[in-house]
Amino acid sequence: MRAFAVNLRKERSVQMSAAAIWAIVAAVALGVEIFTLDLTFGLIAVGALAGAGVSLIGAPLWASIVAASAVSLAGILFVRPVALRHLRRMPKGARTGVDALPGVEGYALTEITEREGRMKLRGEEWTARLDPDVTLEPVGSGTKLVVTRIDGATALVHPID
Repeated sequence: MRAFAVNLRKERSVQMSAAAIWAIVAAVALGVEIFTLDLTFGLIAVGALAGAGVSLIGAPLWASIVAASAVSLAGILFVRPVALRHLRRMPKGARTGVDALPGVEGYALTEITEREGRMKLRGEEWTARLDPDVTLEPVGSGTKLVVTRIDGATALVHPID
């Protein structure tokens, strides 16, 4: 009877060690996911947690490896594409980057002419010049402006009436 108890303790110790290793693999995969943000390592972490769960219920090591592999592979093949599609979906008509700047208001930091100037736009300092399609009359520092378009890294603007 004593030999059975010792074997049972050893077996539980091995199972706990396998579960701990799976948990460490999951933690490392989550750490990598934080830097990659492509959901692959996050789903590998989920698979590793499945392997840990299988180890904890007393299944042999091969069963936990199969469970971890199956869950990870299923997640990467079926869950990841759907999740990425939803995460990357932009609302219809949404504009980002420089496409979102026309119509945004700012103010002149220096005199702005048809050739040069500096303005504050959404907390950033931009090179600016007057939009020749709207006005060519120079504006002074502090004047409120609206962006009509972006030309390279320069905002074409006109004063707000």
